[in-house]
Amino acid sequence: MENQKYLMDYLNIEYIQYKDNTFEAKMNLTAFHSQPYGILHGGATIALGESAAGYASNQLLDNNQVAVGQNITANHMKAKNIEGYILAKGRLLHQGKTSHVWLIEMLDEKDELISIVSVTNAVINYNRV
Repeated sequence: MENQKYLMDYLNIEYIQYKDNTFEAKMNLTAFHSQPYGILHGGATIALGESAAGYASNQLLDNNQVAVGQNITANHMKAKNIEGYILAKGRLLHQGKTSHVWLIEMLDEKDELISIVSVTNAVINYNRV
């Protein structure tokens, strides 16, 4: 399974940084992220949001827990051509024992709002070690 690839490998995420209940993630856009019309596929934006929020939630947990996506809501505000990048800026709205809620702004390289994504992660018992 050494050559196993996962969705995160294909999303072209340059980095995910977590600090003080906020995160930032940058996804460089390629044809992979496109609808047939040459604009950003909303599913790629949602996948970025869930991936980055999952990473951030897991920074808050013990090794015997893991955060998994439970609910995602997205509002796409503006079409984005397949060029440049999307910057996801998230902040933690709720940190409970069994769930975390993140609000994420998706911005383009011109700092224009492309989408707003809300991610609820369920916290489950699972040994990550």
